[in-house]
Amino acid sequence: MGTENTPDSGATVRLSGEVVARGRSHRRLITRLAVRDIRKHKARSLLIVLLIALPVAIMSGLGTIFEADGTTTEGQAVSKYGDADMLIMPIEDWDGHCSQYGPDSAHCGVQGSPTPELHARQRQAMENLHVAGHELYPLRTQTVDVAWRSATFEVIVKGMDVTAMRPDRMEFPSGPMPRGNSVWVSGDAAKTYGWSIGSHVTIEGRQRTITGLTRDRSSYEPTFWVGPEDPLVMNGDLIYYVRGPQLAKEQIAKLNASGLGVEDRKSDSASDDDGLVAGQIFALVLAAAVLSSIVTATIAAAAFSIGARQQRRMLALLGTTGAARRDLMGVMIGQGLLLGSTGAVLGVVLGIGVANAFVAIGRRANPGYLLTYSVDWEYAIIGLVIGLLAAVVACWFPAREVARQDVLMGVQHAEAAAPPARRPIAATVVAIVGVLVGIGVVVYDLVHVSGSDDVIPLNIGIVVTIVILYLAAILALPRLVDRLSGRPSSRLSLRFALRDLNRNRGRAVAGAAASMAITVLACAFVTLADGIAIQERNNYQPTYAANVAVLAGDDTGGHHVSGKRMSKEIKQVEAVFGPSVKYQRAVEPVTCDKNGQNCSNSLDMNVRNLYIPSVVIDDGTLYELLTGQNADDEVMKALDEGIILFQPDARERSRESVFQDGGPNGAHDLEVTAVRAPENSLGLQMPALIGRNTAAKVLGVSPDDMKTQTTDTWLRLPHPPTSEEGDRLQRSLMDITGSTSDFFWEEGYADISGTVVRWAAIIGALLATFVGAVVLALTLSDSNASRTAIASVGASTATLRRMVAAQAFVTTGIGQVLGLIVGFVPIVIMIACADTVQPVAWPLGWLALIVVVPPALLGLVARWCVPVPKARMTRVD
Repeated sequence: MGTENTPDSGATVRLSGEVVARGRSHRRLITRLAVRDIRKHKARSLLIVLLIALPVAIMSGLGTIFEADGTTTEGQAVSKYGDADMLIMPIEDWDGHCSQYGPDSAHCGVQGSPTPELHARQRQAMENLHVAGHELYPLRTQTVDVAWRSATFEVIVKGMDVTAMRPDRMEFPSGPMPRGNSVWVSGDAAKTYGWSIGSHVTIEGRQRTITGLTRDRSSYEPTFWVGPEDPLVMNGDLIYYVRGPQLAKEQIAKLNASGLGVEDRKSDSASDDDGLVAGQIFALVLAAAVLSSIVTATIAAAAFSIGARQQRRMLALLGTTGAARRDLMGVMIGQGLLLGSTGAVLGVVLGIGVANAFVAIGRRANPGYLLTYSVDWEYAIIGLVIGLLAAVVACWFPAREVARQDVLMGVQHAEAAAPPARRPIAATVVAIVGVLVGIGVVVYDLVHVSGSDDVIPLNIGIVVTIVILYLAAILALPRLVDRLSGRPSSRLSLRFALRDLNRNRGRAVAGAAASMAITVLACAFVTLADGIAIQERNNYQPTYAANVAVLAGDDTGGHHVSGKRMSKEIKQVEAVFGPSVKYQRAVEPVTCDKNGQNCSNSLDMNVRNLYIPSVVIDDGTLYELLTGQNADDEVMKALDEGIILFQPDARERSRESVFQDGGPNGAHDLEVTAVRAPENSLGLQMPALIGRNTAAKVLGVSPDDMKTQTTDTWLRLPHPPTSEEGDRLQRSLMDITGSTSDFFWEEGYADISGTVVRWAAIIGALLATFVGAVVLALTLSDSNASRTAIASVGASTATLRRMVAAQAFVTTGIGQVLGLIVGFVPIVIMIACADTVQPVAWPLGWLALIVVVPPALLGLVARWCVPVPKARMTRVD
């Protein structure tokens, strides 16, 4: 009679799952086993680390860039209030007794402006203002003349202690505010006019030295900064930036009685859309990061799955020696946590580092543009969590499969064929959920989203739908691979390849999932970006006709440019483009004041949905210059009887109203025939041409008595200016005009979105090829024994090469086709059904590059470059 085994006896056989080890030594053992496999397969481990780092880097990098340029922190409130809690300013429409609307609007809502007496009362109240318990920081603004080189132009001078209170999001030099003859200037203006620290400029007849450069929002006018008590700004417009608690209604009413209004930051922020926009941006970035993490987690799971197959024999032996199922899972999960935490931290470092490197490049390229070195910890922490979750999910399913195996038969099962795949019930349910979500998003967009321009909610819904359908495709892959690999084939190499895929379905599913993951991401991005590119191309309208430029007839102060100065400017243009430049100065009918000094264009047009910059008189010569075509009889008839329009949205032929604007006898409307100019000469800022007789008829005078004045000079250039020619001409004109904005031309459409589409498709194809190559390498490492066995029974080298090529093509091709279906089809259907301005994009060529090229290239590489294992015979005696 045998003796009964006790737990303490040496003959006890421990089965997996019966004993659960505890303690620090046990945890060290699990960690040591995980680290040993990481060291043994360094390439696979590095791939997983980089995959986990990718979505984390995207999330943290985008957050850092948004923080750097103020997208997430800057809005109407920051732009208006800076660091202040409220503003106190004169009420612009004060009539002596009215009160402001509310705490966020310093207006009364009445017509007109204060009389000189009321304005004096407001100014006195501002100068003597004191609010108990509040800190007041005055900002004085004055427009002055600056002499630089041979030109004189107007600039804005602001006086405020920005070291104590910033009126806007800006950077300023270290140290106190400039005093005496020192000034700061905006970096944009310094770049435009060639100023630097130490440059001398003459402001209001007094020489000043630039001692610092500020970074703030780009403005069209140069801005100088001085102290609040500087004589330059003592007579300027005054406004107070206030720090302190909200004012009571009685305090606001007391200020209103003196003509002063209050605009409160909290009240103003509650009514704007800054929080909504920032939330939508965050949701869109989060959705993109989640999609990226799911994609990378799938690829990492493929690597873990193949790694688990390579460790299956070792893990099975651990199970037969008494290791619990949780221990077997612990080895795999330990690898995932180690690699995932490393990848997540690396992603945060890379994202923040690369984003700040771009900030450094931007700051160096443009000394005036406001980009700050920063870190958005909210985005970084969420990205870190997403990366860790992706790593855990990626290793959990392979670990679960390992723990399910019968450890007593583990060695045998390590080489056993995969069982038949089950029906994809879960995949069907998830796919139905994805379709319902997509339908719900489209219905919500049709019913609730106000305006077709708001595309962010729809795009978020598209990303969520793709994520759900992607999960359904992952769940359906085993069944799909089982059905495809089970088909008979007459070719021996293809039959061997399909048999290997069927027997090792876990490895094949991992490879197909990895290929599908990157394809989904690339196809979705390319399709959405191509839709944006199409929309931008459709909305683009040229400013001027091709090869047409204009020299402004008025300077920045609104003064008429003399003929002598215009001749100098034309000579500068000819010096750059040669003597073949054609030019003509336009003539417009004007109405002048009693002194005959201040004159303005007296003709205006009432054209629905069109803006006409100016109406000039033409006898056909300006038409020939602007269009490059001869003015035939039809053109001359159009000028004599009506008007010629150059606006892109103008109709071919219509009846429009031309009237006298501000004439002494009031407006005199005349309905004339409007004809659109040739297609290649259209532009938003092109003038409307009218015949002299028609203009005189509108003004109610004879053609000889009509007052006219020269205005802009239009030029036809031999070719469009290059950026170098434009910069050279602007610098030479600045010596004459004092401004770089007097010469305008059509720069053409910059297809930035199209460039993004092209590069995204190329990068997507390269990434798909790279991922396929890595998975192929792992697959070949795992299948080396089976290929050796096939070689040992007499398979030829050509057969083995074709077998590997077929495996690579079929595995990658399945993933590529599924990726195209999941990443492209939902976008097209949802955008087509929704009420949105987004056009339906069909970037079939770029999608073919992403889908077709990687499997074909990998098949060719596997066919000719993969070494064939040598036949190996094992002695049995």
